[in-house]
Amino acid sequence: MAFGDQRLEDVVLHLPASLRDRAEAMANRECLSLNLFVLMAIAEKLQRLQLQHCLDTSERDEASSPEDSFRSSVVH
Repeated sequence: MAFGDQRLEDVVLHLPASLRDRAEAMANRECLSLNLFVLMAIAEKLQRLQLQHCLDTSERDEASSPEDSFRSSVVH
């Protein structure tokens, strides 16, 4: 997903000073603005959570499928 093709909106974000300082230092090390660093961090976190949700859903679906019940009863 490209960030440039979407409309941006301002958001007020309240951060503890120590967390902001750490994020700003890391952004500087990566040659990024704090804004871009935070944007990328949020996108990365959302992607990880979405992947985890998909994996959890897939595991649940596999565990409750009739084929698995049949296979497990045949194996035991």
